[in-house]
Amino acid sequence: MSKIIINADDFGLCACVNEGIVQAHRAGALSSATIMANMPGFDQAAALAREYPRLGVGVHLNLVRGLPLLPEGRVASLLGPDGRFLGSPGRLMRRLAAGRARWAEVEAELRAQIEKTLAAGIRPSHVDSEKHMHAYPPVFRTAARLAREYGIEGIRLIREFRLSRHPAQSAKALLLTLWIARARAAVREAGLVTTDRFYGICNSGRMTAADLCRLIGRPGRGSAEIMIHPGFVRPELYALEALTGPYFINRFREGELRAVTDASVRAQFLPGGPELTNYHGLRA
Repeated sequence: MSKIIINADDFGLCACVNEGIVQAHRAGALSSATIMANMPGFDQAAALAREYPRLGVGVHLNLVRGLPLLPEGRVASLLGPDGRFLGSPGRLMRRLAAGRARWAEVEAELRAQIEKTLAAGIRPSHVDSEKHMHAYPPVFRTAARLAREYGIEGIRLIREFRLSRHPAQSAKALLLTLWIARARAAVREAGLVTTDRFYGICNSGRMTAADLCRLIGRPGRGSAEIMIHPGFVRPELYALEALTGPYFINRFREGELRAVTDASVRAQFLPGGPELTNYHGLRA
């Protein structure tokens, strides 16, 4: 029997995203979420995580959007003139490659985000990241080491390439998959768990109930993570872009919320079907 994780990214972004994630979890098919420690909705998300202990909650490491947790002077090489993260993975990677961003500052900020999550009473199930920044090999090594240090069980591995209706997303998935191709051995050596398969980049933001049912029902044993971004679209979501920069995914959040709460998706997990779980459950 296969194990399926349906994970919502961006928990803690703001109230309307938090509410959508909790509604999806209560409907029965969302088993996991990853929390953003540096966003305005973090405290509410942490309280909801305590209220719904069956929701596995990981850390959505963020070096791309918004304000850092640490004082500006401690992470200055990761920030723009406005004191915020650079807003683009490409800009950060170029700065890291050129030696203009300090690895000690990367580690310090990631450590602060994990520690804030732990201090909120959350036992993180795994780590992943905003814009998949942890897939960049040097960042991946740091993220995996910190996960092991803090007793976090799992880490997301991107292994997705397929032709889709969205060629740019397919190309992105291929790049991320190539970056992380050699990481499985490092994950085993670190004692971390991950899934055998991953889906969600090629159709990012555009997952339908039919898409989810097809992915859940794909043959094969082992485990798979399906990434989605549910939420409600309200004015606060777009107002937050002044802090975070634009999110193309925002206009699609309600569509993915409808998809994951559709009765046909929950029906995939009837007795005899795949097991719906989170990263904690991969060791079982």
